[in-house]
Amino acid sequence: MQIYFGSYDEAVSADMRTWETFPYRRPDNGYSFSQVLFNAIGIPEAISDGVSNITMHQLLRVLYSDQLTPIQRIFRVETFDTWQTRQAVGDLLCGLGGYDLYALQLFLREREKEYSEVSTRLRSLIAIASSHGDNVLGEQITAALLESNHRRATLQAQLDDLLERAEEAFSSAEADQLVKRQRKELATAKALVANLTDQIETLEFELTDADQFIDHLSLAIDEFDDAASTFFALGAVRFEFCPSCFSPLAATHEHSDKSCHLCGEARTEGEDESRALAVKLDLQMQIDESRSLQESREAELISLKSRLRSANTALRTALSASELGRRGASSKFENMLADVSRQIGFLDSQIAQLEQRQTLAQEIDRLTTEKARLNERIVEMKDKISATETAQQRRKAIAYTAISENLKDILDRDLHEHSDFGDIDSVTFDFADDWIAINGDKNRVGSASGMVVLKNGFLLSLFVTSLNDPKFNLPRFMLMDNIEDKGMVPERSWNFQRIILQESAAAKVDHQLIFSTSKIAPELAGSPYVVGGEYSQARHTLDVK
Repeated sequence: MQIYFGSYDEAVSADMRTWETFPYRRPDNGYSFSQVLFNAIGIPEAISDGVSNITMHQLLRVLYSDQLTPIQRIFRVETFDTWQTRQAVGDLLCGLGGYDLYALQLFLREREKEYSEVSTRLRSLIAIASSHGDNVLGEQITAALLESNHRRATLQAQLDDLLERAEEAFSSAEADQLVKRQRKELATAKALVANLTDQIETLEFELTDADQFIDHLSLAIDEFDDAASTFFALGAVRFEFCPSCFSPLAATHEHSDKSCHLCGEARTEGEDESRALAVKLDLQMQIDESRSLQESREAELISLKSRLRSANTALRTALSASELGRRGASSKFENMLADVSRQIGFLDSQIAQLEQRQTLAQEIDRLTTEKARLNERIVEMKDKISATETAQQRRKAIAYTAISENLKDILDRDLHEHSDFGDIDSVTFDFADDWIAINGDKNRVGSASGMVVLKNGFLLSLFVTSLNDPKFNLPRFMLMDNIEDKGMVPERSWNFQRIILQESAAAKVDHQLIFSTSKIAPELAGSPYVVGGEYSQARHTLDVK
């Protein structure tokens, strides 16, 4: 949206370069056009990015009553909608406060989602840890690890002492054969570790690359609808030059919306929409397939890392055996050396397992702490939400009661010979759930024209109440484009128009209420209230030359 900061007379004659452009979404540095408009009108601004989706568009969903939205709804219908947004808009318009309650509700939803994810992860890790036996606490694992390292150091010292006191007992041939075997085992162990390490690095790279690809596809999906809307709004691109060799294109095909101007291929109605849908579905299928492959890769990565831990244990054993062969232990110490080496190898494997369990225990401790922190935040937010709702109840009761009483008064002035409302004891409504109820019946089914009166009567009562209560944040503007729909007789429409005029005349502040009608009340025809003339098939609203 382009905005000029100055008077209207200056704006219409100013250079367009002096107008400033503001985006729909809130940028990192700067303002969205909704923020500028809210500041100009005096509406409280959203306090953070987490609640920045309360925009001028959301307010206009109430201020503009269109012809396509179901008449049972307060808000103009849209695809992506949440009850928190509707409640926040209603609270804001009625002057119940700023965005505190809405922000807390959104943050609570995010924390509850995080809490669920952490709880699921924690349960899985505890199940894995319990398979290792009773000693699953970090303190127990640390003590066992210290003990195992101490025993290994003792055995290594014993081994070194034996080697220092060894006598030459092996024959040269036996020593050579032992050294060759040990070297072969060491080389095999090293190759296995190197191969597994390489596979893990390659797989981790593939996982990272696939994650980026999935993010790219997800972004493409998000932007696809906007791109498709732009295409259908602007139409197909007409090439003046060949997209292959860049030569000017001759007008070989007669221009027609039913054929491609480039190749002449016939185009059927709805074909572009079908292709667009096919492309979108193909992107979604690629995302699903990529995520499935990611799951397989992650499972394979876990398996490879497990094999690498075993291979590292085997490598350490081979290194110890190779060291023995290099030093040439004598035959009389052979059994003793082998026994000590086996004990060291066993402890190496045990230490590796304990280190793995220690990492697992540390992750469990971290998740336990995180879960407790999130739970504290959730409890704190629920308390704040409860306190905020309590604080707003008095203001809410005043605003909602005034709206309901005004609406009841408007409905009482409806033409009784055409009304099917009966005796109206109370009128209630709910912004969050998007309904209006008579005598507590929010699923009321009456005549279609009666529901139109109810819908527009509510909007008029909301508007009138805002004019009389300065605490309301509703801009002094309303647009009704649906006041006589669903077979309403002219007399009933005329009566509602007179009610609008009476309420407007009684207001003590400047305001603007626009309504469109094809059944104008006789006394209003030709009056100063009418903008433009009567339009028909022969005389359109836009007189384009």
